[in-house]
Amino acid sequence: MADTIADDLVLRGEADGLCTLTLNRPQKLNALNHAVFEALAAHIDHIACNTKTIGCVVLRGQGRSFCAGHDLDDIGGGREGRAVSHFETVTIERLSLLPQPVIAAVQGHCLTGGLELALGADIMIAAESAKFADTHGKWDLVPVWGMSQRLPRRVGRARALEMMFTSRLYSGREAVAMGLANFCVPDAELDAAVASFAKDVLANSWRSNSAYKRLLEDTDGMTLRAGLAHELHRSEGRGPEMSERLTRMRK
Repeated sequence: MADTIADDLVLRGEADGLCTLTLNRPQKLNALNHAVFEALAAHIDHIACNTKTIGCVVLRGQGRSFCAGHDLDDIGGGREGRAVSHFETVTIERLSLLPQPVIAAVQGHCLTGGLELALGADIMIAAESAKFADTHGKWDLVPVWGMSQRLPRRVGRARALEMMFTSRLYSGREAVAMGLANFCVPDAELDAAVASFAKDVLANSWRSNSAYKRLLEDTDGMTLRAGLAHELHRSEGRGPEMSERLTRMRK
């Protein structure tokens, strides 16, 4: 078991190729403020620089909620100007562009800014207690952390607009049905489900997983024909582990 590195707001644990980031403001339902983003950014720096020892990332929240959203005290207090918002937006973008697969493990609240953060992950695993919503409209806000771009790409334009226009809550099961979450499990099984999924990810070639992410990112928005040409000419193809993996399979 690797050492666990912690600060007051975000915990980082590493073991057997898996890095777990845990939002650590349970008394505030892990609401996001600028200090949380600064801590996240530092951990993202570390993860991006350690691709040889970290092959998968799990993002989760301490306590009964993943994240209740942007800390409204910070918004209402005028402590977040354009420069701060830009840093927070870029931090979520950098999370989404990590070379490693990123899994969001969601229990309880996953609202607005918390949903924008979760959408920065590649995979979302929901507990039955999960409550997803985009409540920007309820507070007369318009998103700057990526909701208008990532949510429609995840669930489709019509369903995204439904969520945006109504601010209604969606359960973990409903999130799976609309394609927001990959699958939903009872709360008592969330840790085991995340661990099992991460184990499957880590068993595959880390190089292949990273290359898949790059191909999808680089071809986003291309026509099918252009995307196929990009894959043909830009794919990284066979890697150095291929022979060894084939040999193990044949034994």
